[in-house]
Amino acid sequence: MELYKFSIPEESSGVITENVNKLRSFEGCLRKIFYDEKYIETLMPTFEYVELYKSVYKNLDESTLFKYINKEGKDVALRWDFTVPIARYYISQKKDEIARYCYFGKVYRKEKEHKGKNSEIYQVGIELIGKKTIEGDVECISLLQKSLPIFGLKDLKIELGSASFYNRLCEIIGNERKEEFSKLLLQKNISGLKKFCIKYNLDERISNFIISLPRLNGNIEILTKTIEKLKDKELKNSLRELKELYETMNMKQQDLFDLACVPNMEYYTGIIFKVYSKYVEEPIISGGRYDKLYSNFGKNVSAIGMAYYMNNILKAVERAGEENVKSSINKR
Repeated sequence: MELYKFSIPEESSGVITENVNKLRSFEGCLRKIFYDEKYIETLMPTFEYVELYKSVYKNLDESTLFKYINKEGKDVALRWDFTVPIARYYISQKKDEIARYCYFGKVYRKEKEHKGKNSEIYQVGIELIGKKTIEGDVECISLLQKSLPIFGLKDLKIELGSASFYNRLCEIIGNERKEEFSKLLLQKNISGLKKFCIKYNLDERISNFIISLPRLNGNIEILTKTIEKLKDKELKNSLRELKELYETMNMKQQDLFDLACVPNMEYYTGIIFKVYSKYVEEPIISGGRYDKLYSNFGKNVSAIGMAYYMNNILKAVERAGEENVKSSINKR
């Protein structure tokens, strides 16, 4: 018993002390930006029925849920995400108009191998519902760009990809091979992709394109040249949407596009994006368009959203501060 008095489970994010002021400051700045753009703050339930998530995530790994059986004999889990409960709320309110929600809170996801990852993840985020395609994408990306200076992090990298582009590629090679294909793309494994194409006897033209994917990342020229080379109409249209979005952005950077980008949520259907800091390996912000998720609740509604991973942001800010201190000491 004594052993546990001063111990914290490895699943926990631990105690935050030094960075609490920074966290609250970031929250306040984000709230102001969201409120100014008419986003309504929501407080979602901490517990959800497991069936809710299973009905939306067809490939849900239930081992990632913190779950128990309630007094009614139903499987209940700690909140795994915010997007699905907010979708349910929107539909339950019988809304047809554009809706804007923001949230501040924790999600709980078991990590099989922790490797420094927490299972208790503090997120801030938005959901823009009912605003179609490019107009909604532009609003979301504009909000993202407006918020980035808050954190005071230099050299942030925004990475744009397309779930519709990825999904179409999976259709071409065979959806039953999606998991294997995704792993190779995530690893940027060119030799593995070559073996994959040989293994499934893929057409030479599509094989050459798939093998080139890990190298198709960078500036607008790469995107433009790829659009020109592609023959498949759906693939071309997906990349044209990315280009159209890029042309509306205020903050343009050289290395922006990643055509080997794999959606981290299975419900994404259009633009997907991540923001990286050099101080942490995992993205500090991610999001995307999901126009089919609401059909799980019986209605077709366009939607896009993004989440700020506050644990990662605080870690990046702390490390950036340490680097600045070392730099100033070295200059003395």
